[in-house]
Amino acid sequence: MLPLTIFLGFIMTYSFVSTINISLREVFLGYLKEAPFVGFKNFISVLTSKDFWHSMKFSLIFGLLTTLVETTLGFLIAYFYYSYFKNSRFFLTLFILPMMMAPSLFGLMNRILFNNFIGLIPGYLYTFFGIDIDFFSNKNIIGTLVLIDVLQWTSFIVIILYAALMSVPVSFIEAARIDGASSKDILQRIIIPYITPSLITAAFLRFIESFRVFDTIYVLTGGGPGNLTTSVSIYIYKMGFSMGMQGIASAASLILFSIMLLPAFISVKMIIRRW
Repeated sequence: MLPLTIFLGFIMTYSFVSTINISLREVFLGYLKEAPFVGFKNFISVLTSKDFWHSMKFSLIFGLLTTLVETTLGFLIAYFYYSYFKNSRFFLTLFILPMMMAPSLFGLMNRILFNNFIGLIPGYLYTFFGIDIDFFSNKNIIGTLVLIDVLQWTSFIVIILYAALMSVPVSFIEAARIDGASSKDILQRIIIPYITPSLITAAFLRFIESFRVFDTIYVLTGGGPGNLTTSVSIYIYKMGFSMGMQGIASAASLILFSIMLLPAFISVKMIIRRW
């Protein structure tokens, strides 16, 4: 175990130092040896780029929406399952199947299902309800991306919260019932406070993943139409690989890393305070 830890630590350290080195140089198409040192020029270019801040805005909106919906639905489903199907594993296994699919494959599948011309979902909506909707139009695209992310990753929240619910001591609940507490009181005063650290952790992990989402959105829209659905990760990819500006891409990556430290710090402080 120790050799593996040392090896992974070396890889992470080398990658991080290399990223810092590239971010301080004007690297184009990977020619690092001939790249001149430019200091913080790449960071200034990123921070003054309208495209970067647009991608930040989209990532923030997408991350907040998906985290809010998935956390709410995940808690409701986990609590319902805990209340009525505690000893059953069959439906829980079926429910987590979308999460087990590769995000790119799941995105490609939904790209076909939601397609306005050949998709089953628009076809059913029009045939049975008379609703003609283009899920990938400019006004609907963000909602569609949120819906697809919710369909795949709500089960992640369910698993964490269901495990947390199963860890609630039965003696606490039985003692509360003996004292005449209602189900609502037990939920508010025992269950929710007990699982709050798990709830915060699950929400934080989902926000981080949603904020830096790449594969699902890239498969579905490629960051378009225009740059409407360009996340920070897609922006970095386009800078580094489509345009060959590795220096700017590395600077944007370090800025993203620095920004992600803030919610991590807040979530850790909240968990420590709760305990």
